[in-house]
Amino acid sequence: MADFETRARKVLPPVLGHYTWLSIDRGEGSWLQTTDGRRVLDLTCGIAVTAVGHAHPRVVKAVTEQAQRLMHISVGVAKYESSIAFAEALATITPRGLDTAFFGNSGAEAIEGAIKLTRQTTAREAIITFRGGFHGRTVGAASLTTSKAQYKRGYGALLPEVYVAPFPYPLACALPDAHDLEACEAHCFAELEAMLEHEVPPEHVAAILIEPVLGEGGYVAAPASFLRRLRELATKIGALLVFDEVQTGMGRTGAWFAAQKVGVTPDVMTLAKALGGGMPLGAVVSSRERMERWRTGTHGSTFGGNPVSCAAGLATLQVIRDEGLVARAERLGEIMVEELAPLRSHPRLREIRRFGAMVAAEFDDKAVSKAAVGAALERDVLLITCGFHDQVVRFIPALNIKEDDLRAGMRTFVEAARAILVGAPA
Repeated sequence: MADFETRARKVLPPVLGHYTWLSIDRGEGSWLQTTDGRRVLDLTCGIAVTAVGHAHPRVVKAVTEQAQRLMHISVGVAKYESSIAFAEALATITPRGLDTAFFGNSGAEAIEGAIKLTRQTTAREAIITFRGGFHGRTVGAASLTTSKAQYKRGYGALLPEVYVAPFPYPLACALPDAHDLEACEAHCFAELEAMLEHEVPPEHVAAILIEPVLGEGGYVAAPASFLRRLRELATKIGALLVFDEVQTGMGRTGAWFAAQKVGVTPDVMTLAKALGGGMPLGAVVSSRERMERWRTGTHGSTFGGNPVSCAAGLATLQVIRDEGLVARAERLGEIMVEELAPLRSHPRLREIRRFGAMVAAEFDDKAVSKAAVGAALERDVLLITCGFHDQVVRFIPALNIKEDDLRAGMRTFVEAARAILVGAPA
């Protein structure tokens, strides 16, 4: 039988990019096994999805039992226990007042829903988003995505009334002279205020939508003070503050949601990735009062909130809670930064960043980051990049990864990176 890559290239379109062509047979915990017998340590979590690892027994049991009872009926046709129970459980961990969830299938769908919710319930149209954000690749979501221009290439006009403000990312800040985070933040907020004066009237703005931590944009956390100012600004102009917590949610940051960690409550949150524990699931979460103003029949989904996906999501939430994994995220982040310390002195490494268990090592060129990731994979550690130019290596371990496995994986990356850096010009 031909190998996976050969077969895939014959029947699957090249529009989907690939970090690797690993052929995976199975996953267990933080480990993947390939069809040719390699054991690979997964420090990607399927891009922040498998927060409790692959094939957690409690999640598998929930999926199996639900599939045996009911795989699909559509929540618009009839009601079933798993979607209601999961929505109830979510309301116990979301920021206060955000107690009602509309379930879809993905993060991009959640963003599409948030656009529709905010526009309809404010009777406004403009959306302010931030440079470097990634919100998905459907038409509405891609209109808000600015982490890379390539996501819009060749598609013509997308969603109108989208305005892009600068994100406080000091290494990419437009200030001409040397500056710190505080100066960058002040500059970015001043640019946002200028936008409201010159480009879009405040009374036209339906939503200010931001990732509290840039995901695909480089694992860059917005300062809590910046998010507080956005909260105040949104309230002042009558707009809704939307946090895209697709990548930061479900304990990844050391709180259930980044909103709680920074002490800022948005009006709307979008969730996905770890929400379903490996099954396709996304959600728009807001207050009951807001959701009751979203007119019946103006949004929907055949598969959204699928019985099996909701059962997996509920089991995942319970595992995170029962195993104390929210608090453990901070410890994992500390370990990763500690193990990356030997690279700090190299001139090609620009910065090491951490926000909970979201850790990034930014290099000065994607050739270095890509080569380091490739060298790590040769040593059986799977990592992926992010950043405007793929110059950042991101570390996304399962929240229940064994500490010894994490340390070994991080040391393997450091060894791989050093081997690359020895041959890279300073």
